[in-house]
Amino acid sequence: MSFADLTRIALLGTEHQAVPRSTATDPLGKLKGQVDLNQRERALLSLAALDALHERIGGRLAQDDAPLPSPSPSESQPPAGEAAASLLVRFLAGEAPELLPEWLTLAAQAAQVARPEALPPLLQLGGSRTELRDAIRPVLGARGHWLASQNPDWAWVGGEDGDDETAWQTGERAQRLAVLARLRRTHPARARELLSSTWKDEAPEDRATFLGTFATGLGPDDEPFLEAALDDRRQEVRRTAVALLARLPGSSLVRRLTERARLLLRWIPADSGAGVTRNGNLSAVVEVSLPAECPKALQRDGIESKPPPGFGEKAWWLIQVLEAVPLNLWTREWNCTPMEILSASRSGEWAKELFEAWWRGVIRQRNEGWAGALFDAVPDGALPGRREGLLDLMSPSQREERLAILLSDANPVTRAGLGPLVVRGRHGWSPGFSRAVLDFLRLESARVPVGGSCRNPFQDFAVRLAPEVLAEALVGWPVESPGWEFWAQGVDEFLTVTQLRIELRTAFAHGR
Repeated sequence: MSFADLTRIALLGTEHQAVPRSTATDPLGKLKGQVDLNQRERALLSLAALDALHERIGGRLAQDDAPLPSPSPSESQPPAGEAAASLLVRFLAGEAPELLPEWLTLAAQAAQVARPEALPPLLQLGGSRTELRDAIRPVLGARGHWLASQNPDWAWVGGEDGDDETAWQTGERAQRLAVLARLRRTHPARARELLSSTWKDEAPEDRATFLGTFATGLGPDDEPFLEAALDDRRQEVRRTAVALLARLPGSSLVRRLTERARLLLRWIPADSGAGVTRNGNLSAVVEVSLPAECPKALQRDGIESKPPPGFGEKAWWLIQVLEAVPLNLWTREWNCTPMEILSASRSGEWAKELFEAWWRGVIRQRNEGWAGALFDAVPDGALPGRREGLLDLMSPSQREERLAILLSDANPVTRAGLGPLVVRGRHGWSPGFSRAVLDFLRLESARVPVGGSCRNPFQDFAVRLAPEVLAEALVGWPVESPGWEFWAQGVDEFLTVTQLRIELRTAFAHGR
């Protein structure tokens, strides 16, 4: 009797049709023959249960005749100690994951490898976190590399993600993007060839994303492709192409906009008789002539005709032209420093527009020399976030120097907004700067919070403290202060991560 027969009896009702006895001689049929048919409802349910159970477990297992892989070679490096291995498992499970990069660095320095139980999650993590791959590879050891060879998804361990052509032609969007990003690091021309081969067939929303990978390995050979992208129908594609071409000082786009920019600005020295008086002294000034129009050719080069709120139409054209022109053009042609130009830009009717142009140009061109000068020249009342992007362009020492000055500011309103700014110091802090941050945190956590106070960055600070001051960070907190109730949670999170860092470094220092 089939399952369909049992279904039909159930639909008709056991009062109208009896459940027949099984006469089959196979093992399942013999088992069904033992069911008591006098209780019809129970018999029907029992037979149905036997059929369902047989369906689940009664089939033969599939046979795999492929040869077994060669066993893993013997491990040549020592494994991390028990304490360090336990911390790795906790980090991989989601506890203080921000400390995982430090664990990987310390393990590599000690020439130790992750224990077997951590290898699969590490390999899986490397598949999605490309920025961690170079740090993960050294701690995989022979067993980890062998394990990666058994799974195509872990092919990144060998430095390759499989066949580029196949992945590009048939892969999902994320996989194709990963192929481009990797090739731009190693073989930029090959990445350009792949994208060029399918450019016309790509979805409009994907073209800008794929083109954005050209920021890595960007060079003059990319210009023809980027120049052609200026005619794309998608605005996001044109914007991306413009941003990339603006980073190539010798590109045709930069030359075209430079010719226009020279007509818009004029340097008037302090001793020319036409300078301005500031604090009793003559000062240079930057004279501005606004563009008269925004023709199609200028729009093709990325100049938007419609301004955002707060800017006039012609002023907006000026800003966009200037931000694409190499900033060193002005220091070279006017024979002055960035700070002198910024000082001269503060005078006159177009001070706000010139600051906006210089700021956008520094961010786009990633000009470190201008970044420090502009950071010091940010006017009071400027939009939030103007300084954050500039910090990213500075060297660690330059960044710490400017942040230390801000940390010493006694104005509580100014200090209240410093947390997010200090977090942008994404490098291992020096001992001196670490102590300056700790002094700042202790002082802030003793205050009654004012508008804008932010306790969220505390935990981020713990990752960047110099190892020499970790123990100092655990003490000296104003737990009896009036503002402690507000700051306590942030400080507790900070102390938790700090303590874990101490345990982590102790574990590797003592081989535990």
